[in-house]
Amino acid sequence: MFERAGISSPGERTPSVANSPNGVGAYGQLFLEYALMAEYNQLQKQRLPGVYVIPSAASPLHWFGVLFIRQGLYQEGVFKFDVHIPDNYPDGDCPRLVFHPPVFHPIVDFETGELDVQRAFKQWRRNVNHIWQVLLYARRIFYKIDTKAPLNPEAAVLYEEDNVLFKAKVADTIATCKSQLYDSPHSDDPHAIRFSKWEEEKHSKALKTIVTPKKSKEDSEGAKNAQTSGLSWVKPGTMEVFSKETH
Repeated sequence: MFERAGISSPGERTPSVANSPNGVGAYGQLFLEYALMAEYNQLQKQRLPGVYVIPSAASPLHWFGVLFIRQGLYQEGVFKFDVHIPDNYPDGDCPRLVFHPPVFHPIVDFETGELDVQRAFKQWRRNVNHIWQVLLYARRIFYKIDTKAPLNPEAAVLYEEDNVLFKAKVADTIATCKSQLYDSPHSDDPHAIRFSKWEEEKHSKALKTIVTPKKSKEDSEGAKNAQTSGLSWVKPGTMEVFSKETH
């Protein structure tokens, strides 16, 4: 669902991208498109655990994502988010990351859902910083809690002084996000991430494809060679393998 829809080439879409102060007209837009294609390819190569992202169908400056947290205080959390990339990327400010709905966390604004990305990327450096690093940071905040200069002071105080109540608040935010998991996305973009409940007829075949090991290239070539060289796997009437066919 997420891997099949990468960023298409500039000729395959009509993105709504404003002209960058550092690039004028078509050239600036073309450079931005290819810069983001490279960023998305890097992200796919990183294979960040529990992180799934897909670019918007309308603009390469907007990506949709979801985080699955598998251990720690936020275990079993499923958090949807949007990434907003500045139109003068990669020479401008760092991308913004906003959770939908907001999550209860010391460095996430509980009103807007925006993560304090700039504490990790005080100055965005071209060819040094990358969008996959922002996503890695977003994942890491749920495993290593930072309470300095919080966007959510209540969460920071509870984490430091009342861990029991903090855990209860975290459990509430996990439950809230899960309760809205199957709701329609906040955006009508066709690439906005949607979850659907399990349907045996629709999903069992896809699950089987996912869990069935793929044959290696060597196995495929071995089978092909066996067929073209007159060899069978088992001689008829015996348990002898890789025997020549009898005529």
